[in-house]
Amino acid sequence: MLNALPQDCEVEQIDLFDIPLPEVTLEITAAKMKQFLAIPLEDEEARQWKEVIRLVEQFLSADAYVFGVPMWNFHIPYKLKHYIDVINHPGLTFTRDANGPRGLASGSALLIYARDGNYSPKEGQPDPLDFKSTYMKAWLGSVGITEVTEVLVQNTLAGPDAGSKAVAGGGNGTQGICQRSGFRSVDV
Repeated sequence: MLNALPQDCEVEQIDLFDIPLPEVTLEITAAKMKQFLAIPLEDEEARQWKEVIRLVEQFLSADAYVFGVPMWNFHIPYKLKHYIDVINHPGLTFTRDANGPRGLASGSALLIYARDGNYSPKEGQPDPLDFKSTYMKAWLGSVGITEVTEVLVQNTLAGPDAGSKAVAGGGNGTQGICQRSGFRSVDV
């Protein structure tokens, strides 16, 4: 997939299973509320909150995003949910004003879904077992990323050659999608 990106892209690849994500502790929760209320943080709260800020700044610094998302029990992997829980905070990735909620991120996103079956929309409606597509689009929209393209890599467990066929089929047009999206800096 990364080979399909234009040559001048600066890519920062993040493997959520290889990086330590901070646990959402009482200190992080207290820091979030204190920041929101402009109350000074205790030393341990400030130490833990600093790591949250680092991850949020890394996320917000991208011009565009590519997410490779396998289906786990009809949803996203727990590490991706953990990452979202760590970076998704009022005043950091979204805000609320007189006009309602507003995301603070910008750019476009390419979502590549790997699934063992066919969970495509049926009759114009999302498949009732596909929780990840609606969740990812809702979360991205809530943080300000509304230009979202989805690529489906499906039926990956349908036999010995199914995985490679699914990747080949899902990859059709991926290079064009990447180029049209104007990717300059991409988080994967």
